Amino acid sequence: MDTGCDAPLGHGDLGNGEADLCFLVTRNALSGTGVLGCDPVVLPLDGWALRLDEVAFTVGAVAHRHTHSGSGWRHLVAGTLRIEAEHDTTVMSTGDSWFEPAQSPVRAVALQERGDTRFVRCMVIPLADVGQSTFKLQSPKDADLPRLQITHRHFDHVVQVDAL
Repeated sequence: MDTGCDAPLGHGDLGNGEADLCFLVTRNALSGTGVLGCDPVVLPLDGWALRLDEVAFTVGAVAHRHTHSGSGWRHLVAGTLRIEAEHDTTVMSTGDSWFEPAQSPVRAVALQERGDTRFVRCMVIPLADVGQSTFKLQSPKDADLPRLQITHRHFDHVVQVDAL
């Protein structure tokens, strides 16, 4: 992907051969054709990693109200998902993208009648979360509810502190 930007601080590509979907962390905001969105993130001072993963929901699955320790973009590659954030509720369809700030409570519900709902996520995470889940339930009572979503981590890429 030719972004026209100087040395991204980190990037993650997902696709066959050429990058069908590319996430970049850059010093300056990107815009133009092919840019699905751009939001500022706070980079942890003691170092960080770029996580690229994929979350699949079976029919009717719910990700109960939770937060993540890292900010990042999500891109829905299949299905329909209702996102209940702190100040609004939005129904996402295949091809939609959205940004979730770190520590921002959200609940997600798969709405499709058949087939899985899947999104690809790229987050900037603290070094302490490399290899660990960033998912934190907001209510202890939800811990006993079924968790039907499946997360596949593609990679955690540690970014050198001196790259800042």
